[in-house]
Amino acid sequence: MEKSIKVYIVRYTGNHPVASVSPDRVFEIIKMENSVILKVNKHAKKEYGEGPQISVSVGDRLSIEQATQIADTYETTLSAVASTDTTEQTSEQSSLLKG
Repeated sequence: MEKSIKVYIVRYTGNHPVASVSPDRVFEIIKMENSVILKVNKHAKKEYGEGPQISVSVGDRLSIEQATQIADTYETTLSAVASTDTTEQTSEQSSLLKG
């Protein structure tokens, strides 16, 4: 029986300090089920699985291209965090990632 890999990602937006300091790395893996690491493309312009690969896990920050690759490949939940308070808005799958 094959287990489904689930990845939970947050996107820091607006006035959140992470969005201000690292605007190109605003996605972060906060939880994974049925996996410890995932392989993603190091370079955005390659097809999935081609070119140099990097391993990512919980706590790693991602580029928008890497977050999109994960959302296209695995079951993904994305939450937006606008500031340092606990207010979160959740969007299933990759709807925020794709547009």
